[in-house]
Parts: sequence; C-alpha cells; structure tokens
Amino acid sequence: MTDQPIGKLVRVAMLSAAFTPAAPVSGADFLSGRTDQIMTCVTSIFQRGLHIVAYGERGVGKTSLANVLPEIIAAVELPGLAAVRVDCNSSDTFSSLWHKIFRELREDWSDEDGPIDPESVRFRLGNHEGIRLIVIDELDRIVDKEAFALLADTLKTLSDHSVQVTLMLVGVANSLEQLLGEHQSIVRCVAQVDMPRMSTPELEKILEKGYAHAGMTIKPEAKELVVGLAEGLPHFVHLLGLESGMFAAQDDRTEVVATDVDRALKRITATHTVTSEFRRATQSPQSGHLFEEVLLACSLVPKDSLGYFRAADIVSPLSQILGRPITIPNFARHLNELSGEERGAVLIKDGKLHNYRYRFRNPMLQPFAKMVALSTGMASADFVRSFAPVIAPQPTEINWLSDTQ
Repeated sequence: MTDQPIGKLVRVAMLSAAFTPAAPVSGADFLSGRTDQIMTCVTSIFQRGLHIVAYGERGVGKTSLANVLPEIIAAVELPGLAAVRVDCNSSDTFSSLWHKIFRELREDWSDEDGPIDPESVRFRLGNHEGIRLIVIDELDRIVDKEAFALLADTLKTLSDHSVQVTLMLVGVANSLEQLLGEHQSIVRCVAQVDMPRMSTPELEKILEKGYAHAGMTIKPEAKELVVGLAEGLPHFVHLLGLESGMFAAQDDRTEVVATDVDRALKRITATHTVTSEFRRATQSPQSGHLFEEVLLACSLVPKDSLGYFRAADIVSPLSQILGRPITIPNFARHLNELSGEERGAVLIKDGKLHNYRYRFRNPMLQPFAKMVALSTGMASADFVRSFAPVIAPQPTEINWLSDTQ
C-alpha cells in the first residue's frame, strides 16, 4: 500500500511528533485515557485548600498527566490562571526548590526578602489573584528530610489560609504513605491520584492516535502484539509504535503489520537504555545457566497490585520455556543472584525464608525481557501472549478540549 500525497520524510516527521518514547506527552491531543485521574486533578485545582499528590511506578505517565493539565484547564479561561512545573533532584533543599518555582513564576526571591519558609511562601503566593497550578515533579528524588517536612507544612498553611494555589506533588511510589513518609497530617488537604499501569484500551488509543496523525493504520494482530508486550507502560507503546511505523514508512506503506513489530524488536533490544542492565543480569561464563530464561519467566507470571510474585508462580512458565518439568530448587539460586548486587539487583526480594516474594526493581525490564525472548526466538508471540494479564477496561475517554462536552 502506498500513499503519494504524503512524502516519506514528512510521514517520518509526523510519526516522530506523535510517538515520544524519550519524553513525556506534552499536549492533550496525544494524551490517551487517564479519565479518572484527570477528573480528580481538574476538580482539585478549582477547590480552595485542596492539593494533589500523584504517585505510581516509573514510566506510567505521571509527568505526561502533569504536562497536559495546564492545556486542559486553560480552556476555562479564568483571569490569572497559570501553571508551572519544576523537577526535583537529589541536591534540592526546601529553599532551592522554591527558588526554582519562583523563577518559573518570573519572580525573584532576593536575600532582602528574607529566608524562604512555609509562611513566607504562603504570604508571597497569597498576594496573587487567580488560580495557579504548581507541579513539583520527581519528588522521590529529594533526600533532604527537612525539605519534606517543610513542604508538608507549606501544603497545610496554604490550605488553612485558602490560598488560590494548587500544589501538585508527583513521584515514584506505590502509595501515598511511601511518597510522603511520616508527614500524614496533610492527608485531609490532598487529593490522592494513583497512577496504575495503563489498560489495554488506553494503550490501543495511543497507537490509534499516533498513526492517525501520520495518516497510517495498524493491523489488529500487530496492535495486539505491541500492547501485550508493553505491560501497561506507555513508554514501550510509544517506542514500538514509533519504530514499527518507521519500518512501514521506509517501505512506503501506510499500514503497520506484525513483521514491522518484529523488526522493531530487534532494533530496540540492541539499543535500548536497559540493554546493559539486562545483559548484566543474565550473562554468565558458565554454560547451561538459566538467568535469561528465569528472568523471562518472572516477566510472564501474574503479579499482585504492587507487582509482586512468588517462586512458585515461576514453575509453570519456566517449565514451558525449557520444555521439561522444573521445580523451585532448580532456579532458587538464580532468583537469589538476580536479587543481588553482582547482577544489578534487578529483582527486589521481600519477606522471610520460604516465603519470599519478588518484583522488578525497574518496571521497564519486565517487558524488555519478553522483547528479547521474541527477538532471539526463545519464545513465540503466541506463547508470550498466553501469559498476558487481563486488564479491566477503563471509562470512555473524554475529549477534554472540546467545547461540546
């Protein structure tokens, strides 16, 4: 299938604009799903005294959500409505964090203004009319405990004085408690936004929107393969969508097929940023080792809501991968080593002896292990698909920028 009106290079550019695996989504047109989370955020922004805490695994789209909120709320057209975003780093203190925020707000905080503390921040922000959204991203990177305590005090004083500013704290965590630690006194003034992995319909919508932007489509079997491999992480849908689309565009086709996905897998598994992490975990000078097979089995097994699984869960998929019956003693050493520093501690081991549970430290390594298995022929697409988790459908997506809603 060819398409003359759109040139090859133009189509490649359109694909690159639609699929952004290296960066968060920056526009509402390319955000898919997350209806409940957007509703919670928008409602909270327009309620005095209420702030937002968004948490979840790395790579599930927390920053993308934060990026598109200003565009969504701008449609309200309220005077003074503005939004800024800053990223935290390991060296940040409470003072350095607010220096960055006020710089984004086009305001200076000089030495003559005195020290930055929760009350001075509240007073400065309270002098502004309208509503401001201040997104503080990657909160989990802050190591200064005093910064967390002062930030909690800031949320509380902004809430107590009904200042028309909403702080949105975003970070990697499994729960509100894990992100905020001991500062639970602010729970009453924050809306919790849990960001789970994306559902199948949400991931499919990313592909459909992206290819539509480039005047392309994708075959159902190719779409199913991409979504199944992504394990709910939008990064891999963007990456597989981009690379697969590039191969189709190079062949002057407007329809992405399963062979395009296969070609994309080989390129991705050779160049992705987690490739070195995977190799460190699985390579061994000893012949007959099972590290790659065990890691693949770990990626396939069902997991609880926090991503944990147990050794017993691995027995069935590993037996099928190896083509012979396997028991826990056959791979217990491998699980132990994969949880150790020598192999990068790619698995986190919790619990007590004979009752350990495991989860991937880096969520991206889970789908990557499946991609390597497909690209090397260790497993077939049908085999991998047979272990795909069943994800409940999400609410119907809303066009947030439409004036007809």
